[in-house]
Amino acid sequence: MLSIRQLRALVALADTEHFRKAAERVHVTQPALSTQIQSLEAHLGIMLVERTKRRVVFTAAGRALAERARAILAGVTNFEASARAFASPLEGLLRIGVAPTLGPYLLPHVLPNLKARYHSLRLYLREERLERHLAELTSGEMDLVMGLGPLDGEGRISTPLFNEPLWLALPADHPLGAKEKVQASDLAGLSLVLFERDGDGLRDIGLGLCRANGAKEHPDFKATSLDTLRQMVASGLGPCLLPALYVTAEALDDPQIAMRQFFAPAPCRRIELAWRRTDPRAETFMELAELLRQVLPASVQAVF
Repeated sequence: MLSIRQLRALVALADTEHFRKAAERVHVTQPALSTQIQSLEAHLGIMLVERTKRRVVFTAAGRALAERARAILAGVTNFEASARAFASPLEGLLRIGVAPTLGPYLLPHVLPNLKARYHSLRLYLREERLERHLAELTSGEMDLVMGLGPLDGEGRISTPLFNEPLWLALPADHPLGAKEKVQASDLAGLSLVLFERDGDGLRDIGLGLCRANGAKEHPDFKATSLDTLRQMVASGLGPCLLPALYVTAEALDDPQIAMRQFFAPAPCRRIELAWRRTDPRAETFMELAELLRQVLPASVQAVF
């Protein structure tokens, strides 16, 4: 008989194309996952994957059926969510995908308030790249995604939460450190150290500021984390942009760098909350978004 476990195993294998990684994702052993795939093939009477020593290759039928399985699992998730919504909208497990450059610096401000309002709520928080989170939201692996907007799109609804200003981080002895605040035009001629990838908004905003103000991206140095960016600045490699929540949590007291705000209108990134259009808890998620706006720290501006 066809089972949900077999469908989850198939989707995990399609996503990872690796038996061990797929097994880890669905929390079973590798032999157990292999057995599930074999049982599914036997039940359907067709080969889903070609097994080689080096990689997993999906057949055309396997790839097509993996996508059908993904849609079925999303339906199962919505069915379960509907049942929970009728019982109590925010009881039990709520799975939220959060941007890595956001979660550690925002959540300490909001989690106590969430627990105080929703006593039976259990949170699973996952930090990943935005495109991965959105795929997990579509598949039903996540209930909410919090990240760089706009997040609404096919099958998704989003609501804005706040605008997060960016600060300019300078080596401690940089001439711009003599100013209390900086203008975007002060970037002219500078080489900014930027994020290697985007999805958090920091790289795109940085490139836009460079183009508009006669600055450029540093040709030799990039970073993949906020801490690495800060250390590069402290080492004198050049200025960078850091988001306000990180600055107030980690960087203001660093003697090796000078943090300067921009005059208004400061560059900022808009953070939104998104969920599946079919999720029956939409009204509750809007209430949750309103609570989040009410407990934000002063370093960001709520968007209503």
